[in-house]
Amino acid sequence: MNVRKPLKPGSFIRNGREYLALSEVSRALNVPAHEITDAVSLGDLHVERVSGCKVVELAEVMRYISLRETRK
Repeated sequence: MNVRKPLKPGSFIRNGREYLALSEVSRALNVPAHEITDAVSLGDLHVERVSGCKVVELAEVMRYISLRETRK
């Protein structure tokens, strides 16, 4: 039997990639929601739709964090 680590609500794994619901990204990064909205509008965060839910790949979130750090 495979034992997997439990995922937080708003996240899931699909095809070996971990995703986070767009609504959870601001909570996970502890930033205001308008900052995430701006990042999506500017193309800094790539949003995908999975079963009608807007999601962001976790690797994309990590890339955004490093992009944000270099801009400061």
